[in-house]
Order: sequence, then structure tokens, then C-alpha cells
Amino acid sequence: MDFSISQDDRIAVDAFSRYLEKEIAPFHDRPEEFTDKENVQAALLGLLDYGMGNGLVAEKFGGLGLSTTTVGLLFEQLAKTAPDLSIVALIQLEAGLLLASGNEYQREHYLAPILNAEKIACIGISEPGAGSNIVEISTRATKVEGGYRISGEKQWISNGHYSDFIICVARENDDPQAGLALMIVDRDAGYTTKNIAKMALNRQSTAQVFFDDVFVPDENVLAPAGEGLRRLMTLLEGSRPLVGLLAVGVAQAAFEQAVAYAQERSQHGKVIAAHQLIQARVADMAVDIEAARLMLYAALDKITRGERADLQSSMAKYFATEAALRVVRHAMAIHGGNGVTREFPIEELYRIAPILAVTEGTSEMQQLIIGRSLLGHSAF
Repeated sequence: MDFSISQDDRIAVDAFSRYLEKEIAPFHDRPEEFTDKENVQAALLGLLDYGMGNGLVAEKFGGLGLSTTTVGLLFEQLAKTAPDLSIVALIQLEAGLLLASGNEYQREHYLAPILNAEKIACIGISEPGAGSNIVEISTRATKVEGGYRISGEKQWISNGHYSDFIICVARENDDPQAGLALMIVDRDAGYTTKNIAKMALNRQSTAQVFFDDVFVPDENVLAPAGEGLRRLMTLLEGSRPLVGLLAVGVAQAAFEQAVAYAQERSQHGKVIAAHQLIQARVADMAVDIEAARLMLYAALDKITRGERADLQSSMAKYFATEAALRVVRHAMAIHGGNGVTREFPIEELYRIAPILAVTEGTSEMQQLIIGRSLLGHSAF
């Protein structure tokens, strides 16, 4: 096994880190509230040179054709600097992967604008009554002349409120698995959204999306019934490690802040970095981050090599998001009373970490996926 980073990747990461510090960090310093579409698009446009939004799409379709490992290295840096913006970029990456396997019309009208940051996509999976268990999706697509009529509601949809189109998971028939399809729905077709205020990550949109007899033409069917679920499972297999790296980025930021604070703050006649319990906390934080990072890149390496990685992806995502929770708790404790004030960034990271344990499948759902793979029996 080779754990080294290639020279090309190292150069790319260093260049991206410098760009983030100069251009993106100020984006994250703005008030923690919903950011309008124009600001988000401007930020996305600047990220394209570094593969955020277009990196996973093959060059023949207009992307950069980077490996999942390279994209992961870059994505971790973005997550450490601007967790909110990394979610926007993640959805663009996921949508790009789905659309690259579509037909020529779909690639021209939806993929190309994503790769140029001209349009913002969202992906509609979760519903009020169907979260982690995709086969319970009830949003209905009814066949009509020339296309479909979609009715239903989606919830917790990242990028939803400022999206130009949504890749919607809809049910064509009552078969729990074979009845699911993927359909591209334009904002102009009539879906509506309502932004959801969260405990953190409010610089990006998480929304409810409503479909009331919205028409979708036949040419916008991305995956017909019988193929939709398989396409979603493949997508999640690749995206879960990236969510895990988002958690690692947050944990790394918390770690660096805690280390800097411990080296400056004095107590009992010496800096707190010299106290045994502080050193024990820092050691636990470093071990959690390193272990999570290794698990995540092992999963991404399997995906890069074209191997099945559903078990490794779930294990890595589960461990990384839970590790981030432990790390931010340690970082908060090291800051003491100052950690609960808005003057120190650790307070916000402390609110972000729990959200990541829910994103792209809760920790409990990852445990069930892992258990099913190891035991051969489904508990859901």
C-alpha cells in the first residue's frame, strides 16, 4: 500500500490552500445567515480551476477528470476553510456525476452549465416521511403524454432554495426498489422552495422543495424506474467519503484552533499546553483525525480503482463524523469558558459537527449498512 501523496497532488493542494486563504476565507467570515445566489455562484466560479464542482466529470464531457482521491484532498481543504461552501460544491460534484451519465440533451442543458457555474443544482432524495430509507420515498411521477407529472415534497435539500433545477427521486410505481426513477425538474417548471434555518451551516441553503403536479418532459428522465435506485446507491458510495472529509476538515480546523489557544493561554503559572490533561486531549484529537483520514482515503482509493466500496464508505463516513464530534468537544473544553462565546470560532464548529453525523445517512443508518454487509441480514 502506498500512502504517499503524489507531487502533482501536493502542488495542487498547496495552491488551493493559498487561494482559499485569500479568496474564500472572507466568504466564511460574513454573518452566519443565508447567503444569496449571486454570492454563492461567484464563489463557485472561483473554485472551478481547482476541481470543486467539475473535478469528477470526465474531460470528454467538459470536466477536469480528476481521481476521487485528488478531489478528496482538495475537498478537505475547502471544508476546513468554509464548511458551508464545501456543501454547495459537493452537491455540484454529485450532480455532475449523475448528469455525465445522461443523454446528450441532458449533458448540454444541465451538465455544461454546472461545469461553468452558470447553474446551481440540487438533488431531491429525503422526504418528511423518508429520510435514510430511500425505498420509502413517496413523491409520485405519473406518466402523461410527452412526460410525467410530479407531486410530493422533499426535505433537507442542500442548495434547494437557490437551485436552478433539481434531480428528483420520484416513484413511478409501487415496487419499493424498482419503482424509483431520477428526473431533472427545472425551477421554471414550477417547483417551489422554502429555506430551513438550522443550528449551523446557514451560509448555504437547506430547503423544503414542493412539487404540485409539475410537468417533466420525457427527455428529462435521467434514470427510468428500475435504474434509479442503483444510480443512487452508486452516488452515495462515492459521496459518503467526501462528507466524511468535510467532517475531517471541520475537525482539523477545531484541532488547529485548540492547539493555538493552548500555546497562548496561561494558567497556574504556565501555558495550558504544558498541562498533562491538555496534552492528553490534543493527543486524542490528533489520533481521531489521522485515523478518520486514513479510512476515508482508503475508501476513495477503492473507488478510484473502480472497486466496490459501499462497506468501506459507510465505515469511513461513520467513523469520521463521530470522530469530528469527539474532536470539537475536546477543542471546546480546551478553550474553557471562552469556547462558548462568539468571539472564538470553535463555538460555530461545535454546532456544525453534529449536522455532519446526519448528512448522507445518519450514523445509525451507517451502522445498519455495515451490519448488513458483515452479517448478511438486513435490519431495515
